[in-house]
Amino acid sequence: MNRVIRFSLCLSFYISSLFAGAQGLSLVDSLKSMLKNPPNDSVETRWVNSLFGLYMSIDMDSALYYGQQAKALAEELQDSVLIASNTLNFGGYYWYQSDFIKAMECYVRAAEIFDKLGSETDKADAQLNIALIYMTMGEGAKSKPLFYKVFEVYKRNNYLNGLSTAYQYLGAVFQDEANYDSAIYCFKNCIDYAIKSKMVLNQAWGYSGLGEAYLKKGMYAEARAYQLKSLQIEEQLGNRVGMLQSYIALGSLEKQMGNLSMAEQYFVKAESMPELSGDLISQRNLSQEFVKLYETTGEVAKAYEYYRKHVAAVDSIKNSQDLATINELNEKYESEKKANEILTLQRESELNRLILDKERSQKLLFGGASVLFLLLSGAMIFGYFQLKKSKNQIDKQNKLVTKINKALNKSQDELLAANKTKDKFFALVAHDLRGPVTSMQGIGRMLSFYRKKGDEERIDQLIEQVDQSSASVNHLLDNLLKWALSQTNGLNFQRGAFETKGLVEECMTIFDEGIKAKEIAVSVEMQGGLMVEADYNMISTVLRNLLSNALKFSPVGGTIKLSVSEREDYAEITVTDSGQGMPEETIRKIQGNEPVESTRGSQGEKGTGLGLVLCQEFIRLHGQQLHISSSSQGTSISFLLQLAHQMA
Repeated sequence: MNRVIRFSLCLSFYISSLFAGAQGLSLVDSLKSMLKNPPNDSVETRWVNSLFGLYMSIDMDSALYYGQQAKALAEELQDSVLIASNTLNFGGYYWYQSDFIKAMECYVRAAEIFDKLGSETDKADAQLNIALIYMTMGEGAKSKPLFYKVFEVYKRNNYLNGLSTAYQYLGAVFQDEANYDSAIYCFKNCIDYAIKSKMVLNQAWGYSGLGEAYLKKGMYAEARAYQLKSLQIEEQLGNRVGMLQSYIALGSLEKQMGNLSMAEQYFVKAESMPELSGDLISQRNLSQEFVKLYETTGEVAKAYEYYRKHVAAVDSIKNSQDLATINELNEKYESEKKANEILTLQRESELNRLILDKERSQKLLFGGASVLFLLLSGAMIFGYFQLKKSKNQIDKQNKLVTKINKALNKSQDELLAANKTKDKFFALVAHDLRGPVTSMQGIGRMLSFYRKKGDEERIDQLIEQVDQSSASVNHLLDNLLKWALSQTNGLNFQRGAFETKGLVEECMTIFDEGIKAKEIAVSVEMQGGLMVEADYNMISTVLRNLLSNALKFSPVGGTIKLSVSEREDYAEITVTDSGQGMPEETIRKIQGNEPVESTRGSQGEKGTGLGLVLCQEFIRLHGQQLHISSSSQGTSISFLLQLAHQMA
């Protein structure tokens, strides 16, 4: 059963939740003070039993101490009511420890005692908890008949507290069966009866149940409102166990709504609560929610960590083994109950007993053999399905582990590659920065020297060198910043329509002086006014870098050709130079998004080593890539952009 069931198991367990925190400690102190002078042994036993229940929300070791003390006192008094009440409380204690076998033993024994005492509603309380164990073990179908019996008793006795709790339980059963409208009906009745009987904690349970039911129906606003209302009541009562369950439920809700950060905050709150340590059911559910959350965010390592915690919690609960034992205990209880009914009928019909004795013995013998056969058959069938279920679960877990391991290995490889790339970039950037900065340091000293000599011509030359070094550093830092932003998703990608003619003219203007200085012959071929759909700033950066490289590597008197042509649904932009060409290894690194060492131009111009890598990254963001062809006669680089009318 995946949902978290939050409800009281018996009267003292309800009180322990209601008076958790400061209120609980205050009541504990009062009871301890009164126990110094109790009016009689019976009252003393009741007070000690109440301490048993109160300490369940404070300290389980102290709870066990007072529980055993109350048990000894009740047995010494031979008071069946006190014995049954203490036994019911022990059921709650073992439930809280997730020991469902011992919890079932306690509830069965309490039901037997209340049955003998003729206490119909108290017996119904014990049966309600038996049904609850079936629900928790995922056997909702077995719990339904018990719920309906309990309802009859509570309605007959107008027991409002019991009706509120029973509606809460039955709502949970309907919810597990995906019958959400019936579940909502039950939870609303739970709240109505809780208000009439002034059971505030039951109202919190009802609101939580409504929240989960509306969540299953996809009605997120209603689900959140009811869950927050439940949490508000739990916080007012200081019921930390209820707060734990509310945090898990709200985290699951926020996760399904896509608010992953808020979901994580709720899950972390739940994980930090001390009450989680002894609650295996909540550990199982919370770790499962963490796994789903981190699978969604892609944090594989965290998902795997919580997957291991989830498996550990599931193994500790031992569903299949406990369920088999619980079934056996309940069948034993039902058998003993039927046997008692038979004995009662025997006493009432004493005269007929001797006549029918032989016939009854034969029927009992035949019935016993039949029951034994059915039990054995049922056990074998149950074992088969449990074995099959366990195998399926193991297969699923193995597949998940394999998937997570593959993802971890892939992440590790990617991290190693990223670190290797980062180290190369740092080395290149340090190398490229060192030259201009060192040059400027030397120029500073030389400027001082030539100023004293009054050599104005040499000073002008040095100032020109400073300007060139500054431009080189600025170009490097500009490319470095844009590359870093592209790697961390820090760039704001803004696609829009623009004309290629304006872009080309703007970029060409930037390099007018350089083109004139190297006497480069430039030809621009434009096919009409092509409109493209792209990020203008990114494409402008790409084109400027390509033109800068073409100018840098073209010899004096060389040629540069820039063409824009239509190619099916795309505009193709090509920059061709007459430089020395590019090695195959450099082309491979650029296409593999690896850093390359900067090389000097035809007149010793210094580059950054980042330009073409940045271009490749920006073009990839547009769903394309750079096409590079190079020889000793020069280099041609082109890329495609989607035509604007094709994006409509």
